[in-house]
Amino acid sequence: MAAALMMVFAGCTGGKTWKYLPASKAQERTIYVVAHGWHTGIVVSADDLGQELGFVKEYLSPGRYYEFGWGEAEFYQAEKVSTWIFLKTVFWRNPSVMHVFTVPVSPAQSFSGSEIVELNVSETGLERMRERLRASFKLDGGNRPYPLKDGARGAGRFFEALGYYVIFDTCNTWTAKVLQSGGVPMDTGFTLRAAGVMRQVREAKKEYLRLRPPVSLHHSPAFGQPGP
Repeated sequence: MAAALMMVFAGCTGGKTWKYLPASKAQERTIYVVAHGWHTGIVVSADDLGQELGFVKEYLSPGRYYEFGWGEAEFYQAEKVSTWIFLKTVFWRNPSVMHVFTVPVSPAQSFSGSEIVELNVSETGLERMRERLRASFKLDGGNRPYPLKDGARGAGRFFEALGYYVIFDTCNTWTAKVLQSGGVPMDTGFTLRAAGVMRQVREAKKEYLRLRPPVSLHHSPAFGQPGP
Protein backbone atom coordinates (compact mmCIF):
# COMPACT_ATOMS: atom_id res chain seq x y z
CA MET A 1 0.00 0.00 0.00
CA ALA A 2 2.76 2.45 0.93
CA ALA A 3 4.61 1.74 -2.32
CA ALA A 4 1.43 2.31 -4.32
CA LEU A 5 0.80 5.65 -2.64
CA MET A 6 4.38 6.73 -3.36
CA MET A 7 3.82 5.93 -7.04
CA VAL A 8 0.64 8.01 -7.06
CA PHE A 9 2.23 11.12 -5.61
CA ALA A 10 5.65 10.86 -7.24
CA GLY A 11 4.68 9.66 -10.71
CA CYS A 12 6.50 6.70 -12.22
CA THR A 13 7.32 6.12 -15.90
CA GLY A 14 7.14 2.35 -15.33
CA GLY A 15 9.52 1.38 -18.14
CA LYS A 16 7.94 3.64 -20.77
CA THR A 17 10.18 4.56 -23.72
CA TRP A 18 10.52 7.40 -26.22
CA LYS A 19 8.31 7.35 -29.33
CA TYR A 20 8.42 9.29 -32.64
CA LEU A 21 12.17 9.76 -32.37
CA PRO A 22 13.70 12.06 -35.00
CA ALA A 23 15.71 10.42 -37.77
CA SER A 24 18.33 13.16 -37.53
CA LYS A 25 19.28 16.20 -35.50
CA ALA A 26 17.75 18.45 -38.17
CA GLN A 27 14.34 17.03 -37.32
CA GLU A 28 14.53 17.97 -33.64
CA ARG A 29 12.20 20.60 -32.20
CA THR A 30 12.52 22.19 -28.77
CA ILE A 31 9.85 22.66 -26.13
CA TYR A 32 10.10 23.65 -22.46
CA VAL A 33 8.34 22.30 -19.38
CA VAL A 34 7.96 24.81 -16.54
CA ALA A 35 6.92 24.29 -12.91
CA HIS A 36 5.00 27.12 -11.21
CA GLY A 37 4.40 25.88 -7.68
CA TRP A 38 1.44 23.48 -7.98
CA HIS A 39 1.08 23.97 -11.72
CA THR A 40 3.13 22.94 -14.73
CA GLY A 41 3.03 24.38 -18.23
CA ILE A 42 4.38 23.60 -21.70
CA VAL A 43 6.16 26.30 -23.69
CA VAL A 44 6.21 26.22 -27.50
CA SER A 45 8.04 28.54 -29.86
CA ALA A 46 5.86 30.96 -31.83
CA ASP A 47 7.36 29.48 -34.99
CA ASP A 48 6.15 26.03 -33.95
CA LEU A 49 2.49 26.85 -33.19
CA GLY A 50 1.42 25.57 -36.59
CA GLN A 51 -2.14 25.72 -37.91
CA GLU A 52 -3.37 23.86 -34.84
CA LEU A 53 -2.47 26.59 -32.33
CA GLY A 54 -1.93 29.70 -34.44
CA PHE A 55 -5.32 31.09 -33.36
CA VAL A 56 -3.93 32.05 -29.93
CA LYS A 57 -2.03 34.95 -31.52
CA GLU A 58 -5.36 36.70 -32.16
CA TYR A 59 -6.00 36.98 -28.42
CA LEU A 60 -2.52 37.68 -27.04
CA SER A 61 0.32 40.12 -27.50
CA PRO A 62 3.14 38.95 -29.80
CA GLY A 63 5.82 36.79 -28.24
CA ARG A 64 8.74 34.55 -29.09
CA TYR A 65 7.09 31.71 -27.18
CA TYR A 66 3.69 30.78 -25.75
CA GLU A 67 3.06 28.77 -22.59
CA PHE A 68 0.03 26.46 -22.34
CA GLY A 69 -1.57 25.26 -19.13
CA TRP A 70 -4.84 23.59 -18.09
CA GLY A 71 -6.57 23.66 -14.72
CA GLU A 72 -9.69 23.92 -12.58
CA ALA A 73 -11.69 26.91 -13.79
CA GLU A 74 -12.28 28.83 -10.56
CA PHE A 75 -9.00 27.95 -8.82
CA TYR A 76 -6.85 28.76 -11.86
CA GLN A 77 -8.48 32.13 -12.49
CA ALA A 78 -8.77 33.24 -8.86
CA GLU A 79 -6.68 36.22 -7.78
CA LYS A 80 -6.94 34.87 -4.23
CA VAL A 81 -7.79 31.24 -3.47
CA SER A 82 -10.38 31.03 -0.70
CA THR A 83 -10.93 28.02 1.53
CA TRP A 84 -14.15 27.27 -0.36
CA ILE A 85 -12.41 27.31 -3.76
CA PHE A 86 -9.67 25.04 -2.44
CA LEU A 87 -12.11 22.51 -0.95
CA LYS A 88 -14.28 22.51 -4.07
CA THR A 89 -11.23 21.89 -6.21
CA VAL A 90 -10.13 18.97 -4.06
CA PHE A 91 -13.47 17.24 -3.48
CA TRP A 92 -15.66 18.08 -6.50
CA ARG A 93 -15.68 17.42 -10.24
CA ASN A 94 -15.18 20.86 -11.75
CA PRO A 95 -15.07 22.62 -15.14
CA SER A 96 -11.66 23.48 -16.57
CA VAL A 97 -9.94 26.30 -18.43
CA MET A 98 -6.91 26.69 -20.63
CA HIS A 99 -4.39 29.42 -19.91
CA VAL A 100 -2.05 30.73 -22.61
CA PHE A 101 0.75 33.10 -21.67
CA THR A 102 2.89 35.23 -23.98
CA VAL A 103 6.59 34.68 -23.36
CA PRO A 104 8.41 37.66 -24.93
CA VAL A 105 11.97 36.44 -24.29
CA SER A 106 13.56 33.08 -23.55
CA PRO A 107 11.76 30.90 -20.98
CA ALA A 108 14.87 31.02 -18.77
CA GLN A 109 14.61 34.83 -18.65
CA SER A 110 10.83 34.96 -18.31
CA PHE A 111 10.59 32.30 -15.59
CA SER A 112 13.87 32.87 -13.77
CA GLY A 113 12.39 31.76 -10.44
CA SER A 114 10.87 28.53 -11.77
CA GLU A 115 12.24 25.12 -12.62
CA ILE A 116 12.52 24.75 -16.40
CA VAL A 117 13.50 21.71 -18.44
CA GLU A 118 14.38 22.13 -22.11
CA LEU A 119 13.27 19.07 -24.05
CA ASN A 120 13.72 17.98 -27.65
CA VAL A 121 11.04 16.12 -29.58
CA SER A 122 10.68 15.16 -33.22
CA GLU A 123 8.62 17.02 -35.80
CA THR A 124 6.07 14.20 -35.61
CA GLY A 125 6.06 14.36 -31.83
CA LEU A 126 5.52 18.12 -31.87
CA GLU A 127 2.66 17.79 -34.36
CA ARG A 128 0.92 15.24 -32.14
CA MET A 129 1.48 17.47 -29.14
CA ARG A 130 -0.08 20.44 -30.94
CA GLU A 131 -3.09 18.31 -31.81
CA ARG A 132 -3.47 17.32 -28.15
CA LEU A 133 -3.16 20.94 -27.02
CA ARG A 134 -5.75 22.11 -29.54
CA ALA A 135 -8.10 19.34 -28.40
CA SER A 136 -7.97 20.80 -24.89
CA PHE A 137 -9.71 24.00 -26.02
CA LYS A 138 -13.48 24.21 -26.30
CA LEU A 139 -14.15 25.45 -29.85
CA ASP A 140 -17.31 26.72 -31.51
CA GLY A 141 -18.70 25.66 -34.89
CA GLY A 142 -16.20 27.91 -36.63
CA ASN A 143 -13.29 26.34 -34.73
CA ARG A 144 -12.79 29.46 -32.64
CA PRO A 145 -12.11 29.35 -28.88
CA TYR A 146 -14.19 30.87 -26.11
CA PRO A 147 -11.97 33.56 -24.53
CA LEU A 148 -12.40 34.43 -20.86
CA LYS A 149 -10.58 36.89 -18.58
CA ASP A 150 -7.03 38.11 -18.96
CA GLY A 151 -4.39 36.14 -17.11
CA ALA A 152 -1.39 37.05 -14.99
CA ARG A 153 0.40 40.35 -15.64
CA GLY A 154 -1.84 41.11 -18.60
CA ALA A 155 0.25 38.86 -20.86
CA GLY A 156 -2.00 35.82 -20.64
CA ARG A 157 -5.55 34.80 -21.46
CA PHE A 158 -7.92 32.15 -20.16
CA PHE A 159 -10.14 30.12 -22.48
CA GLU A 160 -12.92 27.61 -21.90
CA ALA A 161 -11.53 24.09 -21.98
CA LEU A 162 -12.74 20.55 -22.43
CA GLY A 163 -12.54 17.99 -19.66
CA TYR A 164 -13.24 18.11 -15.94
CA TYR A 165 -10.76 18.66 -13.15
CA VAL A 166 -10.85 16.07 -10.36
CA ILE A 167 -8.25 15.33 -7.71
CA PHE A 168 -7.00 12.28 -9.66
CA ASP A 169 -6.92 14.10 -13.00
CA THR A 170 -5.09 17.34 -12.26
CA CYS A 171 -3.31 20.04 -14.22
CA ASN A 172 -0.14 17.97 -13.88
CA THR A 173 -1.86 14.84 -15.19
CA TRP A 174 -2.85 16.95 -18.19
CA THR A 175 0.76 18.07 -18.73
CA ALA A 176 1.93 14.45 -18.59
CA LYS A 177 -0.71 13.43 -21.15
CA VAL A 178 0.27 16.19 -23.57
CA LEU A 179 3.95 15.27 -23.29
CA GLN A 180 3.16 11.57 -23.72
CA SER A 181 1.20 12.36 -26.89
CA GLY A 182 4.42 13.79 -28.32
CA GLY A 183 6.38 10.65 -27.57
CA VAL A 184 7.91 11.65 -24.22
CA PRO A 185 7.98 8.68 -21.80
CA MET A 186 5.52 9.80 -19.10
CA ASP A 187 3.21 8.10 -16.65
CA THR A 188 -0.29 9.56 -17.03
CA GLY A 189 -2.13 7.57 -14.38
CA PHE A 190 -0.20 8.49 -11.27
CA THR A 191 1.21 11.95 -12.01
CA LEU A 192 -0.70 14.42 -9.84
CA ARG A 193 1.97 16.84 -8.62
CA ALA A 194 4.32 19.23 -10.39
CA ALA A 195 7.28 17.47 -8.77
CA GLY A 196 6.23 14.20 -10.44
CA VAL A 197 6.06 15.86 -13.86
CA MET A 198 9.45 17.51 -13.53
CA ARG A 199 11.18 14.39 -12.23
CA GLN A 200 9.93 12.35 -15.19
CA VAL A 201 10.86 15.08 -17.66
CA ARG A 202 14.40 15.24 -16.27
CA GLU A 203 14.68 11.45 -16.62
CA ALA A 204 13.27 11.60 -20.16
CA LYS A 205 15.84 14.24 -21.11
CA LYS A 206 18.70 12.08 -19.81
CA GLU A 207 17.46 9.16 -21.88
CA TYR A 208 17.04 11.35 -24.96
CA LEU A 209 20.58 12.67 -24.63
CA ARG A 210 21.80 9.09 -24.46
CA LEU A 211 19.99 8.29 -27.71
CA ARG A 212 20.26 11.66 -29.46
CA PRO A 213 21.14 11.66 -33.16
CA PRO A 214 24.71 12.37 -34.25
CA VAL A 215 25.66 15.95 -35.07
CA SER A 216 26.80 14.98 -38.55
CA LEU A 217 23.85 14.28 -40.83
CA HIS A 218 25.98 12.86 -43.69
CA HIS A 219 25.34 9.11 -43.86
CA SER A 220 24.33 9.20 -40.21
CA PRO A 221 22.40 6.21 -38.82
CA ALA A 222 18.78 6.67 -37.86
CA PHE A 223 18.13 8.01 -34.39
CA GLY A 224 18.53 5.30 -31.80
CA GLN A 225 19.91 2.79 -34.33
CA PRO A 226 23.50 1.51 -34.41
CA GLY A 227 25.79 2.52 -37.24
CA PRO A 228 27.13 0.13 -39.88
